Amino acid sequence: MYAGVASTSEELQATREASRRRLRVRASAVRAQPTPLADVLREHALVHLTPAAAARLRLVHPSWARRISSPLFAVAHAAAPRRMSGLFVPGAGFLPFGGPDDAVPSPSLSFAPASSDVTVLSSSHGVACCFSPADDALFVCNPATASWSAVPSPPCRTWPRPAVVVLFDATPYNFRGDYALVCAAECAPGSGAYCFQVFTSGTGSWQFADAVAPAEGLVAASGVAAGGTAWWRTSVGTAVGYCPETGSVEVLLCPGDSAKWEIGSAGGKLHCAVRDGDGIAVYQLDEHGCWEVAAAWVPVEELLPRSQIKPAQHENAEGEADGEASGEELVGQSLVIVESEVQQLDDSVQLLGFQGTGLEVVVLAGRRLVAFDTETRRRRELRVPVRKEEKQKQWDGAEYAVHTNTLALVAPAVLVESPHDEEVAFP
Repeated sequence: MYAGVASTSEELQATREASRRRLRVRASAVRAQPTPLADVLREHALVHLTPAAAARLRLVHPSWARRISSPLFAVAHAAAPRRMSGLFVPGAGFLPFGGPDDAVPSPSLSFAPASSDVTVLSSSHGVACCFSPADDALFVCNPATASWSAVPSPPCRTWPRPAVVVLFDATPYNFRGDYALVCAAECAPGSGAYCFQVFTSGTGSWQFADAVAPAEGLVAASGVAAGGTAWWRTSVGTAVGYCPETGSVEVLLCPGDSAKWEIGSAGGKLHCAVRDGDGIAVYQLDEHGCWEVAAAWVPVEELLPRSQIKPAQHENAEGEADGEASGEELVGQSLVIVESEVQQLDDSVQLLGFQGTGLEVVVLAGRRLVAFDTETRRRRELRVPVRKEEKQKQWDGAEYAVHTNTLALVAPAVLVESPHDEEVAFP
């Protein structure tokens, strides 16, 4: 009897071993079978394309169109590492560094709910905060997708340009496209003390923060988002930051010549570029709140060498060159060339703000815009267009706004009306 039981047990064990061997063989065969290249591109490569390039690839296959149209793809696209796309310039619209792939459907943001030209105040992960001076109104939009949401004006702000920085949550769990706006305003005219107001797309109202910081000479156009903190540069050589999540304020001193520096964001950290002799030094804010060297010194010969860049020109009816160019025509500016002499780092050369995953400093020399990657030492260049009425006017870059195109979602703000008789009280 016991021998029969033992025999049955051995047969059962042998059957199980044979079954395991067959499963291992099948698993090995599945692993050995190569994944179709189309599936690899759809799942892993599309997210790294620019919005313009991804839109063109919708026609490749219905599965690609479904993938690109998915809200989950938009969330992943906003979180993917990418470099700066270009700048918004008043009167010229969006100027892309990378040609058509970095362009937006409407360089002038014609889809915006505004009765006049729109000023882009700040940008983060493809989401821009815009201001219509004629309507005295704010709205948040994604220039690459033409989606937008109205935002009420803050109770207190700087004039004529609001000092507003948009903070966009690019984590994989931001399925609505929620964002926050931080507005800095002087507590009393001439006091040099600034308070902060915070608007979130979830609450739909502005709230005063329990924080005040010395920020004499705060430059409204210098706002940048870095690591969940809104930062501004001041004219007295400091950088002031406010973090809505922690409610903390930071004040930093310029690590060099405070009259010739600019702040920016790279890899989620605050950086600054400082004119240093005949070159530019770049620093980043470390975890201890101190400046440290972030890249090798950039000499002027490498930053502004003999160039091969020419703005697009067109002939009018008399066959003469016409300086006017439409938004679409401006896209091709970075693709045509003409010589330009080496520039010196004098007062005509300005540092502009910057953003992106990699560290690219931006310089304005006359109407020549250069984005220089401090790691690869590569340059991208374009020219600010000259229009007929501005042929003798030099653009000073004071109202620029750097931008990086993504497919980020923009959450509709739940607007909450404030009582008209409520008095504004500073903390």
